[in-house]
This record gives sequence, C-alpha cells and structure tokens, in this order.
Amino acid sequence: MAGGHDQSCGALGVGVASPGRAAYSLGTVECITPAFDSAVFSDDLFKNNLATYDFTVPGMYTTVAYSITGGNLLQWFRDTLGGVEVAEAKRTGVSAYDVILASMADKPTRLMSLPYFTPSGTPYFDTETRGAILGLRLTTTRGEILRALLEGVTFEMRLNVDIMGRSGIPVDELVAFGGGARSSVLMQLKADIFNKHILCADVSEAGCMGAAMLAKSADTGASVTNIAREWVRITQVIEPQPENASYYNERFESYQKLYPALRDLERKL
Repeated sequence: MAGGHDQSCGALGVGVASPGRAAYSLGTVECITPAFDSAVFSDDLFKNNLATYDFTVPGMYTTVAYSITGGNLLQWFRDTLGGVEVAEAKRTGVSAYDVILASMADKPTRLMSLPYFTPSGTPYFDTETRGAILGLRLTTTRGEILRALLEGVTFEMRLNVDIMGRSGIPVDELVAFGGGARSSVLMQLKADIFNKHILCADVSEAGCMGAAMLAKSADTGASVTNIAREWVRITQVIEPQPENASYYNERFESYQKLYPALRDLERKL
C-alpha cells in the first residue's frame, strides 16, 4: 500500500479529511496542510510557490505552506537568551521550553518581527533577507521579545492561509500537532492571530498514524475518512480571544508591509 508525503500523512493522521480543515504542524519547521476537493491551479498560488497535488484521501487535493523558521526559533532563544530558564529547568526537572514559554509576555506586544532567522519558506522562498525585531526600547522586556518572535512566525503562517483563501482554498479550522501543540499558551497566541479556533489532537506521531489509516483502508476496504473519524481524538479546542484577535487583525496589515520594506533595505546594504 502506498503511503504519502509526510505532511499529507500527518494531516490525515490528525483527522484532516474534509474541505475547510487544515493540519498545523508545529515542529522545527511550521507547516499548514489543508484538504480540498477540487484541484486549484491559480496564478496566485503559482506566484506564491504553493503547489497543488494529490492528498492522502482519494479524490482530494492539498498544498503545503511552511515557514522554515518555526520551533527552531524557540530553540535559538533558549540557547542564546534562556540561560536562567535552562538552569531553572535543570533544578526542577521540567522542560526548559515550558519554563521559557511561562516567561512570555501575556499580552500582545507593540514589537514587530520578521521571522527570517533561516531562509523563508512559502510564499517568498527568500534566502537573502534576514530576520528583524522592530520597536525595541530600553523598557522592552525579554518576555516581550519572545512573544514578538512567536507572533512573527504566526503572522507568516497566517499570510499563507490568506493566500490560500484568495485562491479558493478556505481554511476554517486548524488541527494542531507536534511539540508546540502541547503548550496552551502558545496555542492561544496562534488562535488569536489567526482569529480561528484551533483543535489539538491526541496524536504523537501523526505521519505514522496517517500511514496506518491508509494501510487499514487498503486491507479492509473501509473508507479512510471514516477511519480518521474513528481514530482521532480531539483533546482541546482553543478559541480566539476577541480583544486580542481584533488587535492582531490590525497588526497583520502592518506585517504584510514588513517583508517588502526590509527586503528592499537589505539589498541596499
């Protein structure tokens, strides 16, 4: 039995088997993988480096949007600025990432970050423009810097979802999995920026789960959609907070102007 691309299998493994739903993989790289029932080959998708190809559910299609800067940015923060939290984690026996995320500012920041600490992914595939944090003051806290970095990654993923929507690929809800999905603080930030509810699936190895669903479908003849419905358990639903979502909607307008401005400046340096 043929399996599929890792992100496609992962999406099936967390129950993405119908239009309007997309998997949100939160690992070293962040990926969003939707399902849709008609192939889309729009100029907008082509221009923004978003492919269309067969999904793991027969007769359906998918694309993959991704930011190469994802969880690795949190790792960078830990290794570069998180000495206090690392020491606390060793003392208490908890994850350093949990301690770091607990130190994050609890409200949206006035900072703006471009999360190109690696080459960018979709939509730009830019290997030259570097990351930035704008709006720093002497009063800026480390917790605000951390939140701004995570806001930037999420704005970048929202940018991709907006491009999908313009191209006829609606994403009404996200199903999160991976290491980042275990943090309710991080998931709330993401729900607020996307202004969508986010489901958290009780799946530790989503790609393997999706491949197993395909194998069972091939062996028994059962619908892979029904198998996904039976096997996947949603443990939490994160709803956006209206006040934060409204603020982030306004900030997203500014975020969309950030990359072109910094790209042009970078080329002059």
